Amino acid sequence: MRPTISLGRIAGIRIGVHWSVFAMMVLVTEIVALSILPPAAPRLPVLVYWLAGLVAAVTFLASLLAHELAHALVARHYGMPADRITLWLLGGLTELGSNPPTPRAAFLVAGAGPATSIFLGGIFGLLAGASSLLPLPPVAVAALTWLALVNAILGVFNLLPGAPLDGGRILQAALWKRSGDRSQATVSAAKAGRIVGLVLISLGILEVLTTRLLSGIWLALIGWFLTMSAATEETSASLHERLQGVRMRDVMSPTPVTAPSWWTADTFVDRIAQQDRHRIFPVVDMEGRPVSVVSLADLTHLRPDLRATTKIIDAVRPTRNLAIAAPEDLLTELPPTAWPRADKSLLLVVQAHHLVGVVTARDITRAMELASLDHPPHAADRSAPTSSS
Repeated sequence: MRPTISLGRIAGIRIGVHWSVFAMMVLVTEIVALSILPPAAPRLPVLVYWLAGLVAAVTFLASLLAHELAHALVARHYGMPADRITLWLLGGLTELGSNPPTPRAAFLVAGAGPATSIFLGGIFGLLAGASSLLPLPPVAVAALTWLALVNAILGVFNLLPGAPLDGGRILQAALWKRSGDRSQATVSAAKAGRIVGLVLISLGILEVLTTRLLSGIWLALIGWFLTMSAATEETSASLHERLQGVRMRDVMSPTPVTAPSWWTADTFVDRIAQQDRHRIFPVVDMEGRPVSVVSLADLTHLRPDLRATTKIIDAVRPTRNLAIAAPEDLLTELPPTAWPRADKSLLLVVQAHHLVGVVTARDITRAMELASLDHPPHAADRSAPTSSS
């Protein structure tokens, strides 16, 4: 999931929010302002309730961020890159650049989030309970009490034993530890996640039919998301198992068409892009080393009068972290952040600092389809002649 708005970095981790967060913030503010605060602190101006509700909603969002940061920081402790956190309608998503190296690491990374939420719930609860010692108005005590309750619920809910919830990751770690088979443990945790999702959908529908509460719709929505995510994860884990042993050389497109970095945009389009069917190309220097990637969309951003003088290297978007792998690297060990997206990115396969191939989204899809047919790809597949129709 791509963030709509960037909030900067914390400990080097990019923080962003998806547009759906604003819907969640409005909903939380409304619930707190209209349903939580008035009974606990009656006869206050309506504006006070709404301002306190907004503060509670922002604090809750910060609690979600703390939950995800806990995942990210523990993952970094175990050598796993944590590049970005995105907050969205149903919580948060921490993007990890690799899988946990051991069951213990998987357990601790997964457990860090719920532990943080439960800890924050305790802190908010202590603050609310110390109202007799602290000069806090009743409306603040009510907001703190709500924050304590909702963080505790968040922590406990995430411990439900089904992927992609944290409890599902903990279950996966336990099964992995017992069997030694990470892929099978992932499949089992995903199946448990589908069951948890279906139970939540059923409970949500039952709540809507019996009490007509909006929370029932929310619960059913969460259940639907869990069911879909778990099904996707189960499929991916099964394919991952079939792709064991497949290397980059087996799936890459060798001897790719490249864009010389010193050529102008017009020269490149005239000599290469116009005759080639691709939309994105690796950019290489005079020694054949990859330095960036360029797409036709990048070149369309140039003014027509500048295309004859602007070099390719000056026309590409800044690429700080090229997705690079070696020919012998296993496809199953490819970090999620390096997977190419259709017509938007490339994975560059480099040997001795020179480009020897590229992997596109189409190459990955082909490998998965062959694996689903129980015929994982091999390097010979790429060199075999193809017939034309």
